[in-house]
Amino acid sequence: MSGRPRISIPTRIFLGYAVVVLSFTIVSGVSLYQHETTARHLRLVEEGYLPLVLDLGEAKATQSAFTTLLERILDDRDTMGTRLWLNAARRVRPIAIGRALEDLDRAEVLAVSIGDDLPLAEIRRDLEDIVAAYEKTNDGYAELFEKMRDNDVEAVNRLARQLRTEEQAIARLHRRAWRGVQRSITDAAARAADQETRAAWTITFLAGGALVLALLAILYANSLLKPLQTLHARVLAVSRGELAPSPQPITERDDEIARLAVEFEKMVEALVARDATLRESERLAAIGRMAAHVTHEVRNPLSSLGLNVELLADELPEDSVEGRRLMASIQKEIDRLTSITEDYLRLARTPTPRLAPVDLGEELGDVIDFVRLELDASNVTASLSLPEAPVDVMLDAAQFRQALVNLLRNAREAMPEGGTIEILARDLGDHVEIDVADEGEGVPEEAREHLFDLFYTTRERGTGLGLPLTRQIIDAHGGRIQCLPREPRGTIFRITLPKRRNDL
Repeated sequence: MSGRPRISIPTRIFLGYAVVVLSFTIVSGVSLYQHETTARHLRLVEEGYLPLVLDLGEAKATQSAFTTLLERILDDRDTMGTRLWLNAARRVRPIAIGRALEDLDRAEVLAVSIGDDLPLAEIRRDLEDIVAAYEKTNDGYAELFEKMRDNDVEAVNRLARQLRTEEQAIARLHRRAWRGVQRSITDAAARAADQETRAAWTITFLAGGALVLALLAILYANSLLKPLQTLHARVLAVSRGELAPSPQPITERDDEIARLAVEFEKMVEALVARDATLRESERLAAIGRMAAHVTHEVRNPLSSLGLNVELLADELPEDSVEGRRLMASIQKEIDRLTSITEDYLRLARTPTPRLAPVDLGEELGDVIDFVRLELDASNVTASLSLPEAPVDVMLDAAQFRQALVNLLRNAREAMPEGGTIEILARDLGDHVEIDVADEGEGVPEEAREHLFDLFYTTRERGTGLGLPLTRQIIDAHGGRIQCLPREPRGTIFRITLPKRRNDL
């Protein structure tokens, strides 16, 4: 597990869906912006150009009627009526152009709001030229009407031709302004269509990207939560009693689910260990009850046999060497069987240790002295290495001595030709380690796995009780015992004991 800060699974899922929500928010925002832009283009056409083209159409129609009246003025008999029409048209024309200019102002404001650079300035110049032309013709019409009242035909014809030329120029300005507005409408409509097309593609692209992000977020969330299915299957298997290690461990990730899986597997391992301990305890309890019963049934007959053998030996003649040898052999077997029954009883009735502070070095020295005669008889020496400072350990001295005697006797029996047993004690702070090392042939690896099993032995006449009893004592002290190979040959029995028992 790395030391870097981890982002939890809920946070990662939240961030994934936050990205999706943000992407759809962006899509919505862009869609609204594009819609608003298209609406402004349409508003420019509806509120700017359409009123402008209508007013220009009205002014253009008025101009056409005005030109027609002017051409008929010389041939019309009712010149008074024609003059009245012309004067009315002269008053109307500026009003229509004024409305067109107002429409143009509004169209320019709308065009600026959307960043449109349509050629409205040219239309304004045409309209202003029309207004100026209207003002220029006012004096000419006043003079024309005056000459008509004076019946000055020559002057009327001259002024009429001059005014027709000016009105034709005004009509051309009207047409040019009209065409300019038409172009502006066409361009605005084209730009609105382009804007709509761009908006459609933009929204399609962004919506597609948002959908892809949503799909990726779903897949990512599924990948994060998928191990829960494996963990759920594992929980169901454990609930059915299948406590074997998981075939699909979730350890390649570094998140809450992986840590939960690791802790769950630790719990399963603890359950397995507890079940094994319970089974071993039940087995030992059953064996203990059986051993106590068998021992009770056997000890008394053995005692009687031993007493009778002694009596028979006393009755034998002094020269009966063969008889005495036979009695000694029988007594030896009785003693061996008695020792086995004692081992059974100790295994079945090992009490809870009564712990007290014990000087480890002094206790080890006393045990070595206790078995020294046995060691000397087998040509075996014992060497003891202790920490420099005295070490006090909470022990039941009697039980610890029994366990250590078993190990020393095993080491002696592993060296039938003699040798050296090394006892090494180490102070490890809260714990102490005690090694009992021999120079024998060693214990095969497959045998080491079962060495502390009850009744398992590698010796021909062994009972398989000594090492299980030793482990039982060490376990009761809160310690551990291991059988390790020794280089180049031999075996090491390593005892690890706490200096203090926290559970006591």
